[in-house]
Amino acid sequence: METLKNKLFSQYFLEKYRIGVKSFVRKRSLDFVSVFMFLSNLLKSSLQTELDNFFKILQHKELPVNKVTKSAFSQARQKLKYQVFVELNHDQVDFFYDKFQYRKWHNYRLVAIDGSTCRLPYSKKIVEEFGIADTSETKSPIILSKLSQAYDMLNHIIIDASLANYHVGEHELAQRHIDYLQKGDLLLFDRNYAAFWLFALLLSKGMHFCARLKVGSWKLAKELAATGEKEMTAEIYASKASKKKCKELGLSDKPIKLRFVCFELSTGEKEVLVTDIINEIEYEELENLYHQRWFVEESYKHLKSRIQIENFTGKSPLAVRQDFYAKIFTGNLTAILAFPVHRQIKENTKKRKAEYQLNFTQAVSKMKDSVVLLFVRAADMVSEYISSLWKLFSANTEIVRHGRKNPHKFRKSKRIYPTAYKTPK
Repeated sequence: METLKNKLFSQYFLEKYRIGVKSFVRKRSLDFVSVFMFLSNLLKSSLQTELDNFFKILQHKELPVNKVTKSAFSQARQKLKYQVFVELNHDQVDFFYDKFQYRKWHNYRLVAIDGSTCRLPYSKKIVEEFGIADTSETKSPIILSKLSQAYDMLNHIIIDASLANYHVGEHELAQRHIDYLQKGDLLLFDRNYAAFWLFALLLSKGMHFCARLKVGSWKLAKELAATGEKEMTAEIYASKASKKKCKELGLSDKPIKLRFVCFELSTGEKEVLVTDIINEIEYEELENLYHQRWFVEESYKHLKSRIQIENFTGKSPLAVRQDFYAKIFTGNLTAILAFPVHRQIKENTKKRKAEYQLNFTQAVSKMKDSVVLLFVRAADMVSEYISSLWKLFSANTEIVRHGRKNPHKFRKSKRIYPTAYKTPK
């Protein structure tokens, strides 16, 4: 926490992430740090309620403090670049992998790159920035953004996340995530991601991959599924489009030798995976690896239902991005602070028949207001506070249910969070 605090409270950081040289110059209730902390506090209630609660915490009061208006906050947030949350999030993620003995799979950091959509509030500027999605089911405009993340499935860390225009391609977002990954990572992809140029890019960076294929679209996958064999090794060749992309990126377009693995689901449907790992991992383990993707589906459930990533406090593109990246930051902070508790839970429950794990929903709820206190308290008090959080985290566990699957729901939800304030037209 001290590293994050030192950077956040520095003059250099303020000058880097304020909008305009005159912003946050005067001493006000909503200064640079206060706006950052407020937005990081997992906002879910009305804006004025959240503001009153925020100043109750800062002033150590028992009752809410009506210190500033929501109008004053709306003006203050216009001075803050959303990238402040992005940088501090990357800082804490880097710290985690540098200082913690994190979980690996066969000595690989297991990273899933996957996309989803995020429902946005309606405004003309939001429409211009993010576009309108299909309206055939709801009969009214739905504003969606493309949501993408590089997610560490074993340690529950969002290494990188993006909120982009609805029409931005998944490949483009995946390429951005790769800049924040490490040599030796094993990346998992769903059907839409498999492409020669992407595989070539990963191999050029010393990364590994395992991707699910569209059996009907990949000739080699179709052949393997038809033969009844479990696996085969073959070379793939660059298409005309992939050759062009490889040239743009300075990559080789020479054939790539890959391993194709076929297995049958409980439904009788055949799935084919492709990986650059030829011999190191057994067939049965690769089959099990495919089912690990359930964790990234669970991550999106946490983001949308628990952290309420679609519950925005403003109707401008800046406000939407501030809210989004602030919640990514606090969600990761929760996962990092809770990481040491996993071992304690395992020790505490080793004599029980069932396996138990941290209840992340409860952990997130305990971080409400705590994230503010962690930034404003002295270092010795922060250590004590974190110890108290660990006790709370370890007291809230849930049974691990192995073999669970989280099927996709194709019906679009019509629900959207209500706007907590009125905006001028």
